Amino acid sequence: MSLNVSAHSALLHPELEQYRNEFPILQRKTYLNSCSLGALSQRSIDALHRFTENWNEYGAHAWYKIWLGEIAAVKEKFARVIGAKPGEVAIAPSVSSAISEITSALDFSRRNRVVMADMDFPTLAYQVLVKQRFGVEVDFVESPDRIHVPPELLIEKINEKTALVASSRVFYTSGYIQDVAALVDAAQRKGAYTLIDDYQGTGQIPIDVHALGVDFLVTGTLKWLMGGPGLALVYVREGLISQLQPTITGWFANRDQFQFNTREFHFREDAGRFESGTPALPTIHTASGGLDMVLEIGVQRIYERTRALTNDLIERVKAKGWTLRSPEEEDRRSAIVMLALDRPEEIVEQLVERRFIVDHRPGLVRLSPYFYNTLAENEAIVEEMSRILAERA
Repeated sequence: MSLNVSAHSALLHPELEQYRNEFPILQRKTYLNSCSLGALSQRSIDALHRFTENWNEYGAHAWYKIWLGEIAAVKEKFARVIGAKPGEVAIAPSVSSAISEITSALDFSRRNRVVMADMDFPTLAYQVLVKQRFGVEVDFVESPDRIHVPPELLIEKINEKTALVASSRVFYTSGYIQDVAALVDAAQRKGAYTLIDDYQGTGQIPIDVHALGVDFLVTGTLKWLMGGPGLALVYVREGLISQLQPTITGWFANRDQFQFNTREFHFREDAGRFESGTPALPTIHTASGGLDMVLEIGVQRIYERTRALTNDLIERVKAKGWTLRSPEEEDRRSAIVMLALDRPEEIVEQLVERRFIVDHRPGLVRLSPYFYNTLAENEAIVEEMSRILAERA
């Protein structure tokens, strides 16, 4: 059972299959795990080689001659992906660090409540839970089905005591795409900030942060941006930057960074005030290669092809009678397909041994096609899983 290719040929964008040649792993294995780690492209490998060559050629002088420019280029590329200005972008070593910086700049003395969903990745919750001893409180909204959280349940929690609405655009355990615009609108009406964790959205689903009106957005290069671990990307709305002063900081946040003045600190005037220490330059380079590819293809085309592949995969799964734990509504699906199967970790281990790379979460097998995957790979993974389940019987 497969997607009606003729009816959806425009969405499949078959011309994107040429990019498969840029990913060495795809020549050896079936890789359906981009929601955990994006595949490594040859252009990212080449960028990493340039980093080591420049390190070897220039030593520390590479900072001034090349590397600061590479950091600025990554910020500019990310800004283009999300519809922001480069001055609204900062970098961090992880989303955890980025959220720490942001929340350290907020005043919780009069508004002490944070609204979030119990399906958000734990990083969001942890950053607030550790502040409970300072009087910060969390209003958790529970999912009725472990697939989504109705926006009205979140919205009804937002009131005059809410300082921050923090949630994900895409839930990592179901692939559900939240109605972030509704959350932003409700928060603005109550005078609360909004912080969106977009780790599972950036790169695979279009976003325009200016049109959306979100205050903060955090994401990273690990997954759909194909840049590898060690780099988070932060958006701070321009109108907020001058109002906020993080209490977690470092020398990259200093306006006069290279004056090395121990006795004075002045925040940078752009979103760089939310940065801290020296970034991971290897990931800066691999991320640059991944961002180049995303910009070259365009997020809209990526989304259309990935959505068509996801729809096809879900049709195949349903034909097998397996339990789907992802949204039924097509417009709420991301490229994350969750299957409720017994002993999923064993299934995943057997698939890996057979050269199929997927992942699992408690009670679930997680598959995630991306623009570099194919209908044939969808068929292959489903049939291989079927064989594994039959071997159990």
